[in-house]
Amino acid sequence: MSHKSKIFRGNIQQYLVSLGGLSETRRVTLVNKIIYNKMAGVEEKNSTSKTSSFNNISKNTWSLKSLFSGLTDYSKRLNLPNPGTYESLHREVKTTFLTNHLFDGGRGDLTKVLSPNFQVSHNFSLGSTITPPSYSFGAAYVGTKAFLHGTIDTDGHLTARTNYAWNAKNVSKIQAQLSSTPGHSLLQLEQDYQGPDFSINFKTLNPSPVESSGIFIFSYLQSITKKLALGTELVYQRPSQEVEETNKSLVAKYSSSDYIATLQWNSVGTLIASYYQKINEKVDFGTELQIIAAQGRREAMCTFGGKFDFRAATFRGQVDTSGRVSVVLEEKIAPGFSFIITGDIEHSKSTSRFGVGFQLEA
Repeated sequence: MSHKSKIFRGNIQQYLVSLGGLSETRRVTLVNKIIYNKMAGVEEKNSTSKTSSFNNISKNTWSLKSLFSGLTDYSKRLNLPNPGTYESLHREVKTTFLTNHLFDGGRGDLTKVLSPNFQVSHNFSLGSTITPPSYSFGAAYVGTKAFLHGTIDTDGHLTARTNYAWNAKNVSKIQAQLSSTPGHSLLQLEQDYQGPDFSINFKTLNPSPVESSGIFIFSYLQSITKKLALGTELVYQRPSQEVEETNKSLVAKYSSSDYIATLQWNSVGTLIASYYQKINEKVDFGTELQIIAAQGRREAMCTFGGKFDFRAATFRGQVDTSGRVSVVLEEKIAPGFSFIITGDIEHSKSTSRFGVGFQLEA
């Protein structure tokens, strides 16, 4: 028994003696009972303190576990917009360029809509100084969740593409190409997820578990403010077991109501800066600067393009620092029928190309 306990017991005994009328046995019983109750109260207090400490630890642990939820709630309160996909960073600028509109020789595109969900197309080209004459047949199905498209041409190239939307945010994509030319066959698997203020994309090209080869690409784009988005892309290439390469890209995109500025840097030594300006509902301008500083190369190219929409026509023009000037005029003669004229001059190479085509949809 401790010294404090002895003093406590003595004080109780003296108090009971002063009361009188109690036998010695009765006084000892009361003293033991009082001491027992005192000790039980101390233990209960200690137990309560330990329980309180445990609850505090649990609360701290729970706060760490809910950190991600807290960040998510904070992001929702900011009400940031979705930044779009990584692949569409320069989409607005590309609409003013002629990359997908320029051709030479003659070309015809005929599309027949068989139902609201199904259509077929016939495409032919001839007289080109770059590619031989060709014909291709295509079919497309568009459903509420699925998209299917396939083409086959006279060279034996078969391409197929399918998209399936599991929900409004999650889309799986498969693209395949079969060719008799060695090295031209392709298989691409892609998964795209669109969050409220971010986008994630993963794709693989020609994956081969047997040979442990393929190309794997991961990209992430996050809105920081209502106008600024930052992102990154990681690319891992392993064409064979002996060769592998990894590179990364960083990107920043600033979007306003009538202009978009984008800056993209690649670890291989490439810098791409683009700027898109919407003048009004009918006039768009875009410019792009590409700088390459890798493997002893020091090159730069600046391209400027514009698109003008008239009542029954669309005009596109493009010029770059290499001295190349290109134009495309699409005249809408009747609903579903368009006549197209293209021209392309490269002053540095003293070459020129000219094309005429039409598009018919029935």
